[in-house]
Amino acid sequence: MAESVVSVVLGNLNNLAIQETTFLCAVTLEVNLLKEELMRLQAYLKDTDNKWRSGNARVAVFVKQIRDAAYEGQNVIEAADYMEKRNRLKRGFMGAISRYARLPSDLVTLRNIGVEIQSVRRKLAEIFASAENLKIDLDHTAAALVEDELPRDFSLMHQNSEDDIFMVGFQYQLTEIVDKLVGNEKMLRAVSIVAMGGAGKTTLARKVYTSSKVKQHFDTVAWVTVSQTFKGIELLKDILKQITGCTHQSVDQMQEYEVGTKIHAFFSEKRYLVVLDDVWETDTWEQLNTTVKAFPDASNGSRILLTTRKEDVAYHVQMPTHVHPLQKLDKEKSWELFSSKALPSYRRSLIDDVEEFEKLGRKLAEKCDGLPLALAVLGGYLSKNLNIQAWSYMLLGWPSTKDTQMMRDILARSYKDLSSQNLRSCFLYLAAFPEDFEISVLHLIQLWIAEGFIPHIPNHKLEETARMYVTELAQRSLVQVVHRSKAHGWIEKIRIHDILHDWCIEEARKDGFIDVHDETTGQASASSSDSLKSYRCSLQNAGDLILQTRLHLRTLVGFQLSSVPKMSFLRVLHIENSNLTGIDRVIGGCINLRYLRLRRCSELKLTSSITKLLYLQTIDLRGTLMCKRKYMPKSFWHIPSLRHVYISEFSAVRSVQQNDLQTLIIDHFFNRDVKFISQMTKLTTLSFFPGCDVDDMWYIFANMPHLVDVSIGCFQEYTEFSGHDIVIKGDPIAILEKLRCLVVLKLEGFNGEIMSFSAQGFPQLRELVLHRCSPEWRMEHCQNSLTLNCMISSG
Repeated sequence: MAESVVSVVLGNLNNLAIQETTFLCAVTLEVNLLKEELMRLQAYLKDTDNKWRSGNARVAVFVKQIRDAAYEGQNVIEAADYMEKRNRLKRGFMGAISRYARLPSDLVTLRNIGVEIQSVRRKLAEIFASAENLKIDLDHTAAALVEDELPRDFSLMHQNSEDDIFMVGFQYQLTEIVDKLVGNEKMLRAVSIVAMGGAGKTTLARKVYTSSKVKQHFDTVAWVTVSQTFKGIELLKDILKQITGCTHQSVDQMQEYEVGTKIHAFFSEKRYLVVLDDVWETDTWEQLNTTVKAFPDASNGSRILLTTRKEDVAYHVQMPTHVHPLQKLDKEKSWELFSSKALPSYRRSLIDDVEEFEKLGRKLAEKCDGLPLALAVLGGYLSKNLNIQAWSYMLLGWPSTKDTQMMRDILARSYKDLSSQNLRSCFLYLAAFPEDFEISVLHLIQLWIAEGFIPHIPNHKLEETARMYVTELAQRSLVQVVHRSKAHGWIEKIRIHDILHDWCIEEARKDGFIDVHDETTGQASASSSDSLKSYRCSLQNAGDLILQTRLHLRTLVGFQLSSVPKMSFLRVLHIENSNLTGIDRVIGGCINLRYLRLRRCSELKLTSSITKLLYLQTIDLRGTLMCKRKYMPKSFWHIPSLRHVYISEFSAVRSVQQNDLQTLIIDHFFNRDVKFISQMTKLTTLSFFPGCDVDDMWYIFANMPHLVDVSIGCFQEYTEFSGHDIVIKGDPIAILEKLRCLVVLKLEGFNGEIMSFSAQGFPQLRELVLHRCSPEWRMEHCQNSLTLNCMISSG
């Protein structure tokens, strides 16, 4: 993974404004020499990985030196780049001086930077000497270096349906469980699906949960994942949010008694289904009903669906229970699942000796012992290695152990076969999220980009390449697809199976890629060596004391924290569900921050220090309680690197110096904001809830030709509908339908005139939602199938 570190550092340096600076010649030369030496260093790393993993202590020291020097070099060069960016943004007389001359303070900074670069170069010289002593062949390894490439067969990957593939052999069991849930028994009953890890419990339960028969039978449904680290109050809050539609802020402030009482009252009048996925402990049901009996028996046919690995857990629910042991796949169903992944239909026509592959494939499928996860991951791996020799070697080298170890061996092979080091880093990054966490692909992509994992590939945006990475991971069954966009076709939410999650944590620990701490389970994955410190950390209910010795961190992902110490080199800060104190002082000192997401946090006070974050790409403050001032400082909008902004409100400025913003999600929008937002001509996603005084907002779309997703109304996750409809003047469709790239349009809460859709409008529209819209709407006869295929939901 040290190779990834240097690769990422070099990629980041190439994107800096360093090439355009007016440095003193000596410093510019030092910067270029340092970059050349880092590139040379990268060539060594191909030969170190096997030696390091084999336990060679000297190589371990070598790897540590590489990582430390690479990051130190980046810190130094970015200090110079930051000074240049800061001077460009200065205004007035001092701004002119700093752009055309050097202030005394700049000269001091440059002198210090030159000294620090020389220090790093001396360390690199020592590393090169160490490489020679370790007999690492530079010429041999340099030849192995290749440029990053796109995932193979990407254009065809979407043809596989992950859900349908995983349901191979489960159709009969699906029918049986659904029948048990919708049966005639009136009293509250439970159905428990029991099987070992990787057998498909969650997949089957999800199919049951989303089946049309279940949706029609129950008045309300809720799904929560319990896992080993659950907290009863958090599960109850999640259920309450799902069944009532209450906002996160209002529910998060409730005590357990209030939450339980509200759930009980709601369920008393409904026929409900609650799914408890991945239950580990026998006392889970008792913990959920400790304060108040949240799940009443109203004698109306309500049900609990539970999945677990343990039979005693299945029988411990205090109600009549039907236990359904999930059977492993038989020989034929195993082959059907394996072949759908390893030999998909779109590849079979290209294979000359497909019969030979089938012969080997049947033997390999039988080795997987009927476990769907093993069959899917192995099939995904072999689909990328369609040659007889590779399949034969896999069969000959099959591990003698079963189940868990077998899965680990398959995972290791699939991981090493990923198409690039960048993609491997992206996969290991999933260890940063809690077990069974539902991961937003959009947010994950923004994290990967901020980390520098996504390479610049000609004719491809970073986001496009990142989505290809997600698709390859899904095609290999290394992640589970939770939700796809019907309009776009791309994957929107994923989850990683707990077996794969555990493997990711262990692999990340070996590489010193990321430290994961979870105080709830007592688990703490530190790096494989005390000397190999990690520059990334994920804290999951782990308190704050651990951070005091990690001030060098470049990435912090945290859940349920109470404070964050100052960390000068932080690039990524992702915090959720935390009551933070003093976080504004921490943020102001992290001048290298690329990604800032504070979701459902409190005690945030915005200050002008946020304008120091000149590298900031993504900021998301939704659901976070603001102290006093809730507007972004006006100078914030002059940060040149901004790409994605999610906020509640802002105070508009006359002009904005950057127009590369791609995403703007804002809760409240007023007349004063119209002119300001209209300057953001590169937006692809825009969502806002207009105030009642907005009467000419439609004109903001006149200069936004790149818009793909538009939501207007109360679509934000944390916005409660204000209770009044918005009276609009004129027909908004006349302007919106001219957006040539628009794929999704959602309008909510409007009360005005006729909306008329012309025959030539909306050439790319796939999804149209009109909710609580009282005006009459008309659509002309149109030959454009793209328009006719719109999904319309009218409230």
